[in-house]
Amino acid sequence: MKKTSLIALLALLSATAKAEEEPTLLALNVWTGPEITVSGKKGDLLNKIAGKESEVLNPSQMSVYKIINMMPSVSQQSVDPYGLADTVNYHEAFRFRGVEATAGGVPATTANVEGLPVTGRPGGGATIYDLENMENVAVYSGVMPANVGLGIADVGGKIDMEIKRPESEFGVAFKQSIGSHNFSRTYLRVDTGDLGSGLKAFVSGSTSYAEKWKGYGASNRNNLMFGLTEQFSDKVKLEAFATWSKGNIHPYRALSYAQIQDLDSAYDTDYSNDPTAYDYYGYNKNEFEDWMVMANLEIKTGEKSKLNVKPYYWSDKGYYMETITLPNGSPNIRRWDIDHDLKGILAEYTTTVGNVDLDFGYLYHTQKRPGPPNSWKNYTLSGNTLVFSKWAILSNDSSHELHEPFIEAKYRVGDWTLEGGVKYVNYALPSILTYTTTAGDVSYDEAMESATLVPFKSAESTKTFSRLFPDARLTRMIGNNTSLHLAYGESYVTHVDIYPYYISQAALNTVIPFEELWDKRAMEISRNVELGMKITGNTWSISPTIYYSKHSNKQAVLYDTDLDATYPMNSADATGYGFELEGEYKPSSKLKCYGSFSWNRFSFDQAIYSDATGSLIDVKGMQVPDAPEFMAKGLVSYTVGDVTISPVVRYMSSRYGDVQHTQKIDGTTLFDLDLTWSRPIAGLRNVDCSLSFINLFDTKYVSMISASDYKTLKTSYQPGAPFTVVASVAIHY
Repeated sequence: MKKTSLIALLALLSATAKAEEEPTLLALNVWTGPEITVSGKKGDLLNKIAGKESEVLNPSQMSVYKIINMMPSVSQQSVDPYGLADTVNYHEAFRFRGVEATAGGVPATTANVEGLPVTGRPGGGATIYDLENMENVAVYSGVMPANVGLGIADVGGKIDMEIKRPESEFGVAFKQSIGSHNFSRTYLRVDTGDLGSGLKAFVSGSTSYAEKWKGYGASNRNNLMFGLTEQFSDKVKLEAFATWSKGNIHPYRALSYAQIQDLDSAYDTDYSNDPTAYDYYGYNKNEFEDWMVMANLEIKTGEKSKLNVKPYYWSDKGYYMETITLPNGSPNIRRWDIDHDLKGILAEYTTTVGNVDLDFGYLYHTQKRPGPPNSWKNYTLSGNTLVFSKWAILSNDSSHELHEPFIEAKYRVGDWTLEGGVKYVNYALPSILTYTTTAGDVSYDEAMESATLVPFKSAESTKTFSRLFPDARLTRMIGNNTSLHLAYGESYVTHVDIYPYYISQAALNTVIPFEELWDKRAMEISRNVELGMKITGNTWSISPTIYYSKHSNKQAVLYDTDLDATYPMNSADATGYGFELEGEYKPSSKLKCYGSFSWNRFSFDQAIYSDATGSLIDVKGMQVPDAPEFMAKGLVSYTVGDVTISPVVRYMSSRYGDVQHTQKIDGTTLFDLDLTWSRPIAGLRNVDCSLSFINLFDTKYVSMISASDYKTLKTSYQPGAPFTVVASVAIHY
């Protein structure tokens, strides 16, 4: 879309705006939900602006990470302005307080839905959900209650999305968006209203498409969702939801540190359109189809008690195809076929005994590999034809298994509130059996029919971790406007990416039995403490927090001098600490302001081995890669008649792409702007016309950094999305 036509549209919207009702920032009448409430772990400041912010920063409405990136200590990086192709090393570029919660080798995301871990990596991930269908997004970082953050990992933090239930009255929501780089998105939701006997339902669908802003290729995603609720009686309710999603993605080419030094060139460098070249864009793509179903049976067993039973299932099928560099420096094309699913059930009982609120629960969860990967096929090129080379990985079809009972309690007395609980994590890693085969370019099942087990490269027994994870929180109200809290909690993660490192390096897989390394896997444990305050005035509120964390068994990619090989081990300790500040100011119904600031330090506690020199390097106290030390963010929303003007600013300090701080990435400041005209028209509940400018001044900067990428065993970089404009019309009937 040309800038001139967009400016003309802006002028038209401004000229036609008429004064009538004054929408508040808390309820902008944005029909997407009608707005998504984003609630922090300590307060609800961001929910005042998140309804509109979710569209300003996330036009595709499919990246939950873009919604929350205004919160303090949240570092979310992006190469795609629409969030359609935002992955690095098979996961989102995202950090809580400097901690990379979804690093490569963690077969989970930070996002749960309705408290259930129905997203995963590698594969379709958390982008299979249209965020218009979400009512609330709760964000937890550091200390978390035992009854949230359930699943395979919760280190750093957790996001929980709550589905918007069917409306009590018939309604239709429609939205059409267009934008730069041939972006288009259509969304439609129909709510049936009450059909009698307490039955309500909705169905929604969306289709999104965008060409890459540089290079060749495009990405599109189609989503469908269905939900129903049935109120059988005052005591029994059943809810069920189903989601289908299919995405075809052309990612952006990862660049080296040398390439990213010339930003002008980096903004033009991408995959080629030459099918005889290894870097052809057609050899670098991924496609996934996802299904998700979940239910919630709620039974009220008393005036203050109820039982919830939530079964769930998620299926993810597809592939990654990408250009790789072998350890010997030769290029190959790799196809990683993925066919995995997860399923489980959460049973939760809540009740009140005296002044104590109790929450008992039990999660059973099983999740098939990958990760780690169970098959890789490598290809070479002959002219413009892919020629099968070998099965780089062929292993068994096995599963992760998790048992997670928990209890959380809350007790109030006077101005004091004491909360605490514990969850027991019993987590079994999958067995891994490695095979060789003489089969050629055939399916996984066909290859396994002629496969031969390689015991030396296998771990026949599972590896199980069992541990209690406590949490405690003490809150004191001081008067009517101030609260003070002190909290402690522990979290966990287990990395499984040692397997592809092992298989890819002969120095490892011909010398050390894999089971020996698999048995040395350790669960990374984070112990977190924080002290926070919230002060509220008539037109303002402010929430400062200080925190401290200790990580044991932290994974680090180590270089073994005796083997001349690189592999990750859980043998490091790390320390994190920092300061966060959130503030809100609303002097009138027309003007609302939100801001956040964070200072985050996260570093190793000792020296580690370098993968470059083979010698011990002193990195104690040095900030980990891709973790900005300072971030500041702000949003102002000003309403004139029916027009709301919302500028956004985000500052991020410098980062490093390596642990030795030799690859420095400069800090950057980005500006966005949203203009929305909103009012009811001709019997419609509401009509919104929006114009959003992302990276308003077309700033060139480095966004995503992959410092643990086992495709090349080197750090890779991506430039940030350029100036982008999105126009949309939304109708809610």
